[in-house]
Amino acid sequence: MSLNFHAARNSLRFRGTPRVGGRLMKNLLWATTAMVVVAVNSATAGDIVYKPIDTNKLVIQPSRAVANVAAQTINVVGNTAAGSLENNGYLKTINNLFSRKIIVPHTQRGPSALPSPNLFPSTQYKSYNTPVMPINQPRR
Repeated sequence: MSLNFHAARNSLRFRGTPRVGGRLMKNLLWATTAMVVVAVNSATAGDIVYKPIDTNKLVIQPSRAVANVAAQTINVVGNTAAGSLENNGYLKTINNLFSRKIIVPHTQRGPSALPSPNLFPSTQYKSYNTPVMPINQPRR
């Protein structure tokens, strides 16, 4: 097969092959349309029938040993990742540069909005566990 160059249309054709025009494209388009119509018609649903699904049969219950191993694996991976992040000096530096230190006050500023406990008679009762001084101590 040798190549023939047709200068007028600037196209490249093989010698001996018929020129493929719109006929092949038209046939391909009709074939594709027919296949789509057949696929759509065959995919229509029939009557809807209610069939309950028993989900207990589909769920695999893991044994306690497998669940424990999975939990321990997750804990080890999480602790390893957290430890590596906590020990990373670059992250500590970035956190120290861009974060604000939170100071939690231990005392309250100003007077309390609540009334004084000495105003209530229940706070003036004698405690049942207050020791009483003995008057006489017996000798032994």
